[in-house]
Amino acid sequence: MDTVLLVSEQRMKNWTSLDNNIRIDVLTPSILNAQEVYTQSALGTNFYNRLKAGVMANDLTTDESTFLKDYVAPALMQYALYLLLPSLKYKFVEKGILNGTSEESQATTLDELNYLREAAIDLAQFYDERMKDFLCQNSNLFPLWLNWNGNGMPSDKTTSYFSGIQTDIPLQTLYAKSIYAQCGSQGQCNCGGCY
Repeated sequence: MDTVLLVSEQRMKNWTSLDNNIRIDVLTPSILNAQEVYTQSALGTNFYNRLKAGVMANDLTTDESTFLKDYVAPALMQYALYLLLPSLKYKFVEKGILNGTSEESQATTLDELNYLREAAIDLAQFYDERMKDFLCQNSNLFPLWLNWNGNGMPSDKTTSYFSGIQTDIPLQTLYAKSIYAQCGSQGQCNCGGCY
């Protein structure tokens, strides 16, 4: 399949703190990587590929188009920003790695960069969780999200949040509280809507 972006570079510039002067060729790899890593994981390969094919063929259903615009794009933009931030500070060139500086500005410290990345990933996880909640509540609209045929990645129905702290909670307790448990082990919602 040809390269398909589920969010435009311009929309990402409009919805994030990115400057309009950032070149598209710098931005596009982060969007593509965020799609492949985060969006595909949340949606599962089948649903993810359907959305990409629908964008390419311009044949998305109204529900798919609304879902893409209102739920996928906000999460995707923040995940792409999270992936982009290191390459805005560091440039990989033939002779090595350069730390970008300017005569009119002060270089960002690694601590400041890590703070910005944490803020981006926190917002991305919020939007990702919102997207999963919507999918679970409207699972009848998106059967490809629910039904995994064994090809590619299944959709990840667990919570998007991770605080970085791991405790020794029994696996059964975590399973019982997850969206995955609420939607059933085969991805079938047990209650018509997961909440």
